[in-house]
Amino acid sequence: MRGRPSESIVARVRRERGLVLIIVYKLVKGVLWLVLAVVLGVLTQMGLGGELLDFAEQLRHHAHAWSLELAELVVRAASRRALWTIIVALAADGAFSLVEGWALVHGHWWGPWLVVVGTGSLIPFEVWSLARHPHVVRASLLAVNVAIVVYLARKAMRERGERATPPPPRESNAPSGREAQNLEPEPSRNSETRA
Repeated sequence: MRGRPSESIVARVRRERGLVLIIVYKLVKGVLWLVLAVVLGVLTQMGLGGELLDFAEQLRHHAHAWSLELAELVVRAASRRALWTIIVALAADGAFSLVEGWALVHGHWWGPWLVVVGTGSLIPFEVWSLARHPHVVRASLLAVNVAIVVYLARKAMRERGERATPPPPRESNAPSGREAQNLEPEPSRNSETRA
């Protein structure tokens, strides 16, 4: 009898520590960014927007490059909107990270590809942002994201090859499954005639 799909997923995740680390990173980051977006939104509505702009400036150093670029465009246009742009960018990045983590947890074949495409497409922006404004946190995030993309791309390619390879043919001549159950020894005719 085949085990439940979730059991096989959990077993597979336990074997691959690199995948577990990526899942934890994506889920924690997603939750953290969503909570931070909500907190910033509530504090802005309470009238603490001016004080939060300084905090938002510091936060921009820790966000992904695409959200940084979006925030910088808005900062140039109007500084009052900068905080809301950062909130929206954090919420979008957090939600996408949660979707990536969910896809990896559930073992969907497209999960690694989603992370590779999503994270990999942002790497050029992160490099550009790091070149313009060097910062240790940005360099660390870039290194982590490159490692995630490389690891998951290799994993996805390996799994693709495994799915494409047909299973080896069975060489056993022994009956299997139902055939074995239907083969019962027939009573000998000699024993019936003696009785």
